[in-house]
Amino acid sequence: MPDALDQICQISPSELMSITMKFDKCHTPLMRDATLLRSDQLAQIMSLPLFSEMAEEALADLLGAALLQQFPAGVVLVHEGHHADFLHVLVDGLVEIFTEQNEEEWGISLVGPVTTFILAAVVNDQPYLNSARTLSGSNILLIPAQRVRDIFDRDVAFARVVAKELAFAYRSSIKKLKGYMARSTVERLANWILAEAYRDVAREAIVIPFHRGTLASHIGTTRENLSRNLAQLTEHGVRIRGREIVIDHKELLEAFARPQRLIDDPTS
Repeated sequence: MPDALDQICQISPSELMSITMKFDKCHTPLMRDATLLRSDQLAQIMSLPLFSEMAEEALADLLGAALLQQFPAGVVLVHEGHHADFLHVLVDGLVEIFTEQNEEEWGISLVGPVTTFILAAVVNDQPYLNSARTLSGSNILLIPAQRVRDIFDRDVAFARVVAKELAFAYRSSIKKLKGYMARSTVERLANWILAEAYRDVAREAIVIPFHRGTLASHIGTTRENLSRNLAQLTEHGVRIRGREIVIDHKELLEAFARPQRLIDDPTS
């Protein structure tokens, strides 16, 4: 797409200076090493399903001031209560959405690629309602929030993409709320194990990809209770080997967990 590439390279010095100043004010020093998209990175981003329906000109305008940055695990990307300066698109890796209340952290959701996160704050030009950090090494595309709103106002295809992302986030929140209301913590843990197993049926064991405290937070319990819940599940077809969970009898686990399509199926 030579025309699009030429357009993206035509960034005014004032706009580039504005982006640089915002990164200098950012709480994450690693982000100061971010650079504008190279041609090979641009081609990769343009091929993402998230942007596949957009017209070339609108996509070029959207990505004209975007930056692709690699973050190690444990970096807080956005802070609850801060203003949304960028739209974050997770291209690769794993991100945790969480909140801090009464000096304690509580997990809200786990975000995998390829998707946006905390999009509503960007669209509404409002502060973040929660925080986000990387749980593994992650590649994240950062698009200036004002540019996102400008393109949203004039490009129907992009507005449709945003609407789908917001709808997905809403439905995911409702599913998690239903799980909290209708299930015990051990049942939520059992369904999390099954969901991980369904993602890769060829795996012999599920490896918890983060600290047990993070898993405990996301199923709404404490680390101590998580250990008891894991031990309880050994009666329902699983074995625990450190950070590995081996499912010996999936039928037993499914009978205990009773997964539901309108809660556990990511396509519902």
